Amino acid sequence: MRTPGCAACGGEMKRNGTTSAGRTRWRCKDPGCGSSTSRVYDVKARGLRCGLDWLFSKRSQAEHRLPARTLRRRCELMWSLWPPVPLVDEVHHVVHVDGLHLHRDAVVLIAVADGHVIGWHVARSERSAAWRCLMARIAPPDVLVCDGGGGVLKAARTVWPGTRIQRCLFHVQANIMELTGMRPRLQAGRRLRRIAVALARVRNKDDAAAWLVSYNQWEQDFAGFLDEQSRYADGSVNDAHQRLVKARRMIRRRIREDQLLTFLDEELMAAGPVPSTNNLVESWNGRLRDMLRHHRGLRLIRRLKAICWWCHQHTERPETDAWLAANAITDRRLEDLYKHAWEQSPQGMHETFGIPMRYGTGIDWNDFHTHVEWTSNN
Repeated sequence: MRTPGCAACGGEMKRNGTTSAGRTRWRCKDPGCGSSTSRVYDVKARGLRCGLDWLFSKRSQAEHRLPARTLRRRCELMWSLWPPVPLVDEVHHVVHVDGLHLHRDAVVLIAVADGHVIGWHVARSERSAAWRCLMARIAPPDVLVCDGGGGVLKAARTVWPGTRIQRCLFHVQANIMELTGMRPRLQAGRRLRRIAVALARVRNKDDAAAWLVSYNQWEQDFAGFLDEQSRYADGSVNDAHQRLVKARRMIRRRIREDQLLTFLDEELMAAGPVPSTNNLVESWNGRLRDMLRHHRGLRLIRRLKAICWWCHQHTERPETDAWLAANAITDRRLEDLYKHAWEQSPQGMHETFGIPMRYGTGIDWNDFHTHVEWTSNN
């Protein structure tokens, strides 16, 4: 602790007990001066860092060097704040997006680019409105890599109309194998499963052409088999091999969308490599799940905050602890925003839908973030 200087004579000061508020009292060493003062030490930033270090560690409260009660007191500030989401004006070549689900209670949508988090959004589910809230704060990239579910494609067409889409080949492969099964009994299923396995091994245009040929040959060889119908006792007619027919329909749709082989586009590859899978963000989601597993027992709101803090600390330029302690959004301010959204909503919505949504689109998040309309460069 640095000793303050005397404002009256410029001499040194010494401790002289504490005030009734707990502040350290200092008194001038010069007996002819005798002036005294008190100093307040802001320990919020230090407490916030202590809480974050514990949150990102594998230690439980019992294993921490501090007593459990002291640690909980140090973590109070961290649990009362929401870290700010960055506004990304840099145009990235490739952006990965995915959602981290907390069972059926909530989901955190995360965007990753160039090895760091560039955005996140808390929502009830992966609806297009929630994805639009995430994408609106990020400049449109050249390529978006995603699994293609939960409204992300619809949101991308609205917010990032000029961005190319690369479907994660691993997810497409998993979707096909979910319909064929791991050990198909029918010959058509066994061949389709081998085709699905080969999809994830496509590395160049020759591999892509060979894969398309093998799939087209599968359709031709089993066209009559897949068109077989079954008649039920009630007189209704349906496909005899429904799962394989569904897989054929899904693959046809993926090929027609032209989103499977975007990573082989030479124009895009000139600006940098384009991955064919979403493994980057999946690995980050695995680290987040490990963090939640190390701290089992957190209630939902704290699990959400833990994910948000992790995302913030893994951005390219996170704010300092002192800035966060002084400027981050507090729970009280968030409650005021929800109250304002409730009061401004039409009276009919009160009676029909009840209280406003707690996550996602329940409030206008731009009330405490700067919003910029992006224009496409294409």
